[in-house]
Amino acid sequence: MHYKRKESFRYTFTEPCKATFRLIKDANGLSEKEISKKGICEIIDISPHGVKIFTEFSIAIDKQIHVELNFTLDESPIDLIGEFVWSHRKINGYEYGINFPEDTNTEQLIINELKSLRRKSINVQK
Repeated sequence: MHYKRKESFRYTFTEPCKATFRLIKDANGLSEKEISKKGICEIIDISPHGVKIFTEFSIAIDKQIHVELNFTLDESPIDLIGEFVWSHRKINGYEYGINFPEDTNTEQLIINELKSLRRKSINVQK
């Protein structure tokens, strides 16, 4: 599988973005039996097609588990379902790469939120 880690538009946060996640066995059928309790994670970087998150939880990504992410970049809450593509063990937790399915509306929402966030950070620096 080809990963898009080097795609041209990837925003890395200076301070990680707080988020919550829930594991889903099947991205198409969301019943209570298929969703775990919410866990806390941090978004390290994001693009319109995926994220890198950090959490203290070990997740067996080889079990075809999907993940529901809930976060706010600037003002609009974003809820996405993605698929784990890689994992790395870190000293105090784990990093995971998550791809999002192609969705023009969601991609545009992420881009607009990042632009707004960036504009605000530039105005604060002036």
